[in-house]
Amino acid sequence: MRFFVFFQLFSLILLPFSFSANASSLWDYIWGPPDHNEVRPYLEEAKVPHNSRWADDEWTPQDWVDARGGDAISVVNGFYDAGIIHDQYFDDDVPVLEVGHRFLELGSQDQRRVVAFMDDVFNVTSSTPAGVINICLEHESEYIGQFSADGLQLQ
Repeated sequence: MRFFVFFQLFSLILLPFSFSANASSLWDYIWGPPDHNEVRPYLEEAKVPHNSRWADDEWTPQDWVDARGGDAISVVNGFYDAGIIHDQYFDDDVPVLEVGHRFLELGSQDQRRVVAFMDDVFNVTSSTPAGVINICLEHESEYIGQFSADGLQLQ
């Protein structure tokens, strides 16, 4: 009981000093919401979906070709050397792009750009009957996504 009385007395003494001059009073927080913005750490704002996030992207595959001195094959070789792409082959007349683990470390926008570049160089989606590129991870048989004229879709 003594501890409780001491705690109450201590709280009453320190209460006026616990607020700075710029802060609102305790009664503003108890009896109503403050009339200024508050930080909301547990509420999440709406997110922009991916398809509209990159709608204004002005990147073209030619940008990477120009950066490598005008040679598209040197860009492709760079993907292989960096471990981003591991192999390309056909599985039942459907093109497959086998990507490395470095591909998964790229951001979503760069993943889309890498596959779009490969499609642009080899003209895959417009020249094959399926119109898609299946994407699988190196040394695994399951597909992790596909690329078509509509864009990249990864699982």
